[in-house]
Amino acid sequence: MMDPSILINYVYPNELAEPVLWLPVMFAYAFLISGADLLMLASIGFITGKIKRAIPLLTLLGMSFFSVILLGPLADLRQPQRAGLILTNLHIFPSDKYPGVSTISLYGGVLWITTFIVGLLFMLLYFSYPMYIKASRNGTLRPLYNLLSFGIRSEDTYQKLSPLLKVIAGVLFIFATLWGLYPSILLTSQTWLFIWRNWPILPVIYFADTFVTSTAAAILVYFLWKFDKMDKEYVNPLLKIHFTGCLAVAGLLILQVSIWGWWLGGSDFYSSFNIVIPLVIAVIFLMIISAIISTFSLRWSQLSILVSIVALIGVLINKWNIMINGQLVSRTGLGVLELTLPHGWFLNMISPISLAVVIFILITWLFPLEVE
Repeated sequence: MMDPSILINYVYPNELAEPVLWLPVMFAYAFLISGADLLMLASIGFITGKIKRAIPLLTLLGMSFFSVILLGPLADLRQPQRAGLILTNLHIFPSDKYPGVSTISLYGGVLWITTFIVGLLFMLLYFSYPMYIKASRNGTLRPLYNLLSFGIRSEDTYQKLSPLLKVIAGVLFIFATLWGLYPSILLTSQTWLFIWRNWPILPVIYFADTFVTSTAAAILVYFLWKFDKMDKEYVNPLLKIHFTGCLAVAGLLILQVSIWGWWLGGSDFYSSFNIVIPLVIAVIFLMIISAIISTFSLRWSQLSILVSIVALIGVLINKWNIMINGQLVSRTGLGVLELTLPHGWFLNMISPISLAVVIFILITWLFPLEVE
């Protein structure tokens, strides 16, 4: 991510006889990237006028997740005192001493801050008039609401912001889409682990998987928010999008297993894939089950909680299988290493996700989840 010359004191886990280089905290990092897909859905909704009612929830949940994703790499680096170097010592332009371009630098040092600023701008302008409405109802936070209204005092003035907001939403959509492919493009292009280098459609699978994560998270939050007062006009569009995403993940995983069999079937290398194939098959079934339940949820909205739970279990298994199990095959592709995790790995893993949830709760206390 940064100039290699400053990594002298980096603690590489493999030097400590640990086979897993990227620890489970990076699994949490991969999960939080779904915040980018939530922002992508919000931007699509604003541009097209579809899923309008879900835009506040998608935006706030997306910004909550996306704002903390860099905590994953920082925790993995295990030198938080050097966190600033991520943004100040980037290896973006090749040189004679360090040829090539670092994908991690492009995403962590450039694209993250750019996407965050664009997303924050979209969020603040989108909620400007709703903030004025909240200010007009008085309350102890009225000065803050007035400040966040940015001088928007009428619906007509707010409507004049629409062209600008659509441009910002378009830019946000592009940046968020690029994030949907990460870190899979890093795994397949800039690492040399056997499983990752032989997972040719991993970026596409990962994009669809992250998309399912975002819709499942949004549906779950909506269920917890409304519970027995769920509105079909609100949740059904999300269920339809989720249905498509689940089938896409299942289909792509079936295709990938077929490719492995075609490429390496009957060879000694194929046995190494037994570390990931059983969980791949489990994820396929979970995605299909979630898709089936989502069709019933279109009529019985209360079933949407099952849609989310089944899908989230599926994507969590899939991300663990990719990020962790994918590191357990030796570089030769002819051996499987034993998974050894350090003490406290679970707390380290859930900490960034927990922080994202806390941030979401805090900002929903300020911004409304539903805009008239």
